[in-house]
This record gives sequence, structure tokens and C-alpha cells, in this order.
Amino acid sequence: MAVACGAAQSAEGRWEGLLQIPGRDQPLVVDLAQAGSGGWTGSIILSGLGIKGAPLSNIVVSDDGVAFDMGAALGDAKAGPAHFSARVATADGIAGEMRQAGNVAHFSLARIGAAQVELPARSTPVGRDIESQWNGEFEFGGYPRRVTLTLENHANAGATATFVIVGKRTNDLPVDLVIQEGDVLRIESQAGVTFEGRLSKQKGEITGTIGLGSIEVPVILRRAGGRS
Repeated sequence: MAVACGAAQSAEGRWEGLLQIPGRDQPLVVDLAQAGSGGWTGSIILSGLGIKGAPLSNIVVSDDGVAFDMGAALGDAKAGPAHFSARVATADGIAGEMRQAGNVAHFSLARIGAAQVELPARSTPVGRDIESQWNGEFEFGGYPRRVTLTLENHANAGATATFVIVGKRTNDLPVDLVIQEGDVLRIESQAGVTFEGRLSKQKGEITGTIGLGSIEVPVILRRAGGRS
């Protein structure tokens, strides 16, 4: 019990400091709190990279440090999500490093107050005019890729999606989030791949971009079978 209490006291709170990316230090805010189940929950802000309140995953708290991943918020389709590990430096300070796709950036954070963990977004239903199968093509790394996105609503719940990209091999990507706001659709996968596009009802198309880590490529999805 004493060990568990010590670990909680060393990690819980709002932590603020700098992520030392070569040539451009980035302000970094991490919120960590114990969940009701006895586990941990957290979120991260990297405003310079457009990341605000992204949920943390795989949080591990020990007596002398903490580790976590950023999930789909900052990741690489091949290397996976950005991983943070930190050791306790002082009673209210931690220091460590972020690793992602072979790159390493150091950081140091100071506890500035109570945790303000932002709750993760939840999937929304999608409109009947978008609940369908959509197909498209794009080029990445000099190779053509085919993408198939299938959206399905469920009673009293958010929509789900299958998200398949076929290039040299078939990637059936796990979908964590489906959000439709007006004509804008966003899909997020923990594999570090995202899609965001705008529906044109007249053309029966969704014009947008596929995000592969920090790279975005344009793509147009057309309804399967050419139905409008």
C-alpha cells in the first residue's frame, strides 16, 4: 500500500516544461491521474504540433518513473506511436525522453498543479448519406495505394468503420474514432493513420487527406457502385 501511494504521489498532477526537439523546443504539458479502476488516465498538449488534450495510452507508473504512449496523436505507420519515459528527478520534477521512429528528444517537466486530464473524444453517428462503402487511390513512397472505408451506424452508439489500405500488402487498420461534424468526416487509427475529408453530396465524393504520421497525402473517396 505504501509503495502504491508513493507511486501515485510521484506521478499524479499537471506537468509542464519543454520537449527539446533539435532546432525547435516545444512547450509540453502532460496530465496524469489515477482512474477509478486503479489504473491511470492521462492527456498531452503539444501546442506547437497542433496536439491539444490527446489521450495517453499504455501508461505505466512505478516508484521512480512513468512511461506512456501518444497513440494515434503522434505516430508512424511502421514504427508505431511516440513513446515517452521519464524518471523522478525531484519531488515535483521528472525528466526523460521521447522516442519515435528512431528519433529521440529529451524533456524535463515540473508539476504545476492538479491534473486536468481531457476526456477522449467519442465516436458520433454518421449521416445516412455517408453510411456506405467508399473507395479511393493515392500514391505514397512512389507506390500506388488503394483505400476502402466502410462506415456503419449502430443503435444508441457512435458509428464504426473499417479502414483498409492496400499497397505492397494489405493493412486492415484498427479504427479508434469516427467523427462527423456537418459535412466533415474524421477517422483516427491507433496505427498512426488518419483520414479527414469533406463530403460533396452532389458529386458523391469525400475530398480530403490521409495522414501517415507527419505526412499528409490528398485522396478522393467515391461511393462504391457509384451511388449518389
